[in-house]
Amino acid sequence: MLYSDFKSKTSLSKLELLSISKGNLVDDPPAAGIARLPSPPLLMFDRVIKIESATRNGRIIAEQDIIPDAWYFQSHFVGDPVQPGCLGVDAL
Repeated sequence: MLYSDFKSKTSLSKLELLSISKGNLVDDPPAAGIARLPSPPLLMFDRVIKIESATRNGRIIAEQDIIPDAWYFQSHFVGDPVQPGCLGVDAL
């Protein structure tokens, strides 16, 4: 995908998010580069459903499918599966 196409995206699929984490989604990145996302399991969303950039602040809305055997449920409060609050903070 060309950088001009990337800048005009209004959503991103899981495959596109994975490509961003590997650094190979954009064929002609700007000299400053493009920020990379963490790879799974630290990639904490499955899709970006909305990208708005009409204002200076912009807005991104992402979703994550919650699955009962996710790594954080197995590691946080054993026997009491609670999603760690720090993951919510990371999402912000």
